[in-house]
Amino acid sequence: MAGFTIIERDDQLEIACAELSSAGVVALDTEFMRVKTYAPVLCLVQLRGTGNPVLLDPLAIGDLAPLRALMKDSGAEIVLHSCRQDLEALDTRIDASPGALFDTQVAAAFCGFGDQVSYAAMVAEVTGVSLPKDHTRADWARRPLPASELAYAADDVRYLHDLRDYLEERLDRYDRMSWFREECRRQIAPETWRPDPGKAWLRLKGAAALPVEAQETARRLAVWREQKAMEKNLPREWVLPTPALLSISRDPPGSMAKLARVEGISRGALRRYGDALVRICRETPRNPGSGVIWTQVLAPDDRRRVKGIMKLLRDVAEDIGISPSLLANRAAVEDFVRGTVEIELFRGWRREVAGDRVLADYS
Repeated sequence: MAGFTIIERDDQLEIACAELSSAGVVALDTEFMRVKTYAPVLCLVQLRGTGNPVLLDPLAIGDLAPLRALMKDSGAEIVLHSCRQDLEALDTRIDASPGALFDTQVAAAFCGFGDQVSYAAMVAEVTGVSLPKDHTRADWARRPLPASELAYAADDVRYLHDLRDYLEERLDRYDRMSWFREECRRQIAPETWRPDPGKAWLRLKGAAALPVEAQETARRLAVWREQKAMEKNLPREWVLPTPALLSISRDPPGSMAKLARVEGISRGALRRYGDALVRICRETPRNPGSGVIWTQVLAPDDRRRVKGIMKLLRDVAEDIGISPSLLANRAAVEDFVRGTVEIELFRGWRREVAGDRVLADYS
């Protein structure tokens, strides 16, 4: 079994991070649990400099300040694969935005490996090593962790340096390093991965099917639910299931008695949150003329514009050998067609590569 070191004390962490800071490039990954909580519970942090992986136990270590200093102040480049969830998990204990980031999943998309290629697939492609998948659903909060699970976690950083070197060479060869660095700077920004309850309504599934007069109620309920889930540190569905939220939005209950008849609301939720839900329903205006929040169906001409833009983006991506999703997804294109110009497609390298063409052909 390949080697790794386990760190379980504050003094060990300080020494390990001081040693890692001299490496210049540090691979990082995390293991966390998110079953009964809103926020992820950070259970393990894996690091690798020039030697074997180092596994930090954040459930045993009280102060992760040395890790924060390593990520932010040491000057080391932090290498992750698909950084968003790792940064969110780390952010529960430290200010997790790294000083310099190399995201291998983003780099792979710039090098023609497709959208959201997995770490295991990249390791197999670059090194020929097939990583086991036995512990993808492990309970990382239990202690002690079995040796097989620790070895699995160590492998998640063991090959990140190989991926970084391989992808850096290709980014330089294809002259895309400036694009990649711009994207990594965007990924570092906390607003990219920190939860924002004010935007919770953007992820509300099924809301587009609501009548116009019900949409403002749904928006307010989604924001309230997210705030309450964060406050109580509970999964949002435990606070108010989405089907119940949509039912309330369609036919707002003006009393606790009527709210109690909504399917999916438990007695406990009714007791804890009933007054707030009724108040939101009473205070929200139901005016069809107040504006559509979720547009249900695009007009035929707009659908044709979306189709044309998506084809243009696919053609551009194919020509230069990158993943089309790096340019824009369909939701962003639909936003543009509806009149929102301020999307990522019209900023930075994306505008240079494709955005100006979209503006010229479809404005």
